[in-house]
Amino acid sequence: MTTFRTATAPGGGQPAGGPATQAPPAPSPRRRGLSRRGRKRAVTVLHRFLLVVALLYFIAPFVWMVVYSVFPAHDLQRENPRLDPGDLTLSSYRRLLGQSSFLKPMLTSAMVGLLTTLICLALGSIAAYGLARLRFRGKQVLLLAMMSTQAIPVIVLAVPLFIVIRTLGLFDTPAALIITYTAFILPLVVWMMVGFFEDIPLSLEKAARIDGCGRWQILWRIAAPLAAPGLAATGVFAFITAWSDFFLAKILTASNATTLPVRTASFQGLFANDYTSAATAGVITTLPVMLLALAAQRWIVRGLTEGAVKG
Repeated sequence: MTTFRTATAPGGGQPAGGPATQAPPAPSPRRRGLSRRGRKRAVTVLHRFLLVVALLYFIAPFVWMVVYSVFPAHDLQRENPRLDPGDLTLSSYRRLLGQSSFLKPMLTSAMVGLLTTLICLALGSIAAYGLARLRFRGKQVLLLAMMSTQAIPVIVLAVPLFIVIRTLGLFDTPAALIITYTAFILPLVVWMMVGFFEDIPLSLEKAARIDGCGRWQILWRIAAPLAAPGLAATGVFAFITAWSDFFLAKILTASNATTLPVRTASFQGLFANDYTSAATAGVITTLPVMLLALAAQRWIVRGLTEGAVKG
């Protein structure tokens, strides 16, 4: 509302110069751009868009493998690829799974993965329980030293490993892979299991001691069963690592102990490529890993994030 202020003349007479009008307040500057709520919504949309792009980026190779494994290669290698559902076929799967040259590497990978997992779980559980329950000087330094071995690139150790394995007479044998994988995976198993053992209440172990249990009995009868989800997740992690390794298997084997990743890579040669067989073998190699990772993803993430940080 407009207000008027009168100016009084000296001596109390009439206002001089008539009524004075006060200038109306200047309008507040309007905010430009999005409101706070609008900016929050824009950030959410951007995050979801980037998530979808990242998801497509990671899934695209697997989708390509699946498509190549179930459609005839000549239809996909045309100038305009044809994806007719009527051409779907599983002949490449039947052909590969019927070849002994493909089944043997698969069995070797399964055997190496299972034995490596069992050895890592047995040794890693004992070491992790001791680190979780025993108090001694240098505990954190020991854990960090174990994990620091994971920072060493595998390619740096390839030549020394090859010389050691060949000197021991284990070249091109499953034992060479089991020993090597155990050496690399065991520190990670210990790191993950320490966090799971620390979550077990000490009161249960004190009660077991009162009943006469020793350390070993407490470990195998109380701690290990209570940490079963952690053991399962750690075992899955160890198996996936051993199953999917390509580099060490390529260095330490020739033809007798060839694993599935090495056999899969052999379909792509220098002068000829069998895309259908390579894609089919890739799907067979990847599928168990994906299923195991999806089944135990929650415990794997928990083990990797907690680990020995609590100690």
